[in-house]
Amino acid sequence: MNSFRKKILANGTRILDLTVMAAALYFTLILHTSYLPQRFFKAILSARIQLADLILLILLAIAWNRLFAFFGLYTVRRLDDRLKEWFDIFKAVTAGTVVFAFLTLLLSPSDLHKNGFFTFWLVAIVSTLSARTLVRQGLVFLRRHGRNLRYVVFVGSGPRAVDLAQKILNRRELGYRLVGFVDDQPQNTRLWQGRWLCTLDAFPDYLTRHVVDEVFIALPIKSYYEQIRRIAHFCGELGILCRVPSDWFELKTARTSAYELDGVPMLTIHSSTQQQLNHLWMKRLMDVALAGVGLLVLAPLFIIVSAMIALTSPGPVFFRQQRVGYNRRRFSMYKFRTMVSNAEAMQSALEHLNEADGPVFKISNDPRITPIGRWLRRTSIDEIPQLINVLRGEMSIVGPRPLPLRDVNGIYEHWPLRRFSMRPGLTCLWQINGRNRLHFYEWMKLDLKYIDEWSIWLDLKIILRTIPEIIKASGQ
Repeated sequence: MNSFRKKILANGTRILDLTVMAAALYFTLILHTSYLPQRFFKAILSARIQLADLILLILLAIAWNRLFAFFGLYTVRRLDDRLKEWFDIFKAVTAGTVVFAFLTLLLSPSDLHKNGFFTFWLVAIVSTLSARTLVRQGLVFLRRHGRNLRYVVFVGSGPRAVDLAQKILNRRELGYRLVGFVDDQPQNTRLWQGRWLCTLDAFPDYLTRHVVDEVFIALPIKSYYEQIRRIAHFCGELGILCRVPSDWFELKTARTSAYELDGVPMLTIHSSTQQQLNHLWMKRLMDVALAGVGLLVLAPLFIIVSAMIALTSPGPVFFRQQRVGYNRRRFSMYKFRTMVSNAEAMQSALEHLNEADGPVFKISNDPRITPIGRWLRRTSIDEIPQLINVLRGEMSIVGPRPLPLRDVNGIYEHWPLRRFSMRPGLTCLWQINGRNRLHFYEWMKLDLKYIDEWSIWLDLKIILRTIPEIIKASGQ
């Protein structure tokens, strides 16, 4: 299953919860009032539904969504057991029913009595539990068949680390894939289904070069406190999820949340706020909608540009290049070809002409660019095929630009690497704050500023401010 489908499955629970709530409300009104179903549908078809009822529905939907988010039902719950999720659902639905009763009595007086509220509560509880169980079982099925996996590293190789690895990896429904163990002196020669990766001091460098989604720390606290603190701090800087067995860290760059695994309390350290984590599904939904509409609307331009490239320069229409994306995952990024077909092979001979600072490569009058390619770059039309990457879930509309492997390998400082904690995008703050005139590390600071301040409103603001930049044709 591709990343797009995984995101739809993982984040569609909000829509599912609202659908279940609406169905419970509909069923309750049928049983306990004379208003539905005939009068309700007639009112909708004739556009005469009462304003108070409409306000009630909107407020109830908002409250339902907020309550489910408040009780943590839209956070990652791989390590939670089913009973804990059920109890959180019970609390959220109960609170939602109280809100429903209050809003009904305040805004929409009807013949609905206390038995009706009890029916709504009971139907909502059963329906939500059933729907969430089906979703959980669907995710379990996917993970058992190698989909939606998380790559995990264990820091430590003693009995505690091996025992923790056994607990996690024996539960295939959690969807973890063991990368290996990190320790100065591996204490277990077999390392239980894993391999020794590197020493503790070399681990930060390993994280910057490999795909790692989560780090579990299982070292003795007293003797390794400083190393544990340093590793947890570094994971926070890179935006990598870090789980530790206690809450004795004070990290300025990270937030924490608690989980429990088979009776073992685990502290999760992450670099995003809870509000940002809760709203990522909206970002993905906006990405899919905008990319889908964009590809449909721009289909004629696709054909015209493809013909222009094919007629003016020998070689393929599209250019594919390996880029580094979310958590250092590599993917093939698509662009309209703007250079001669052997441009990458020619780059080494042009390195002495590089005008950019830092590890990036940029020449204002690059001899490899074709005449039509220069126009495509100025207008940013060459970037349009990346909408395909957005639909595939490899990129976002707004996010740090994906860097080529060459550029990433040239970053020797650690602080810019936190840019990989968010999906790369077509545009970002750099696009509307100087673009190609920016120095490399100014560009990196803008990427981190975007990650720290991210919101849906910021994305919309960047998209709107990018349009004039495209019209001005200031690209290279």
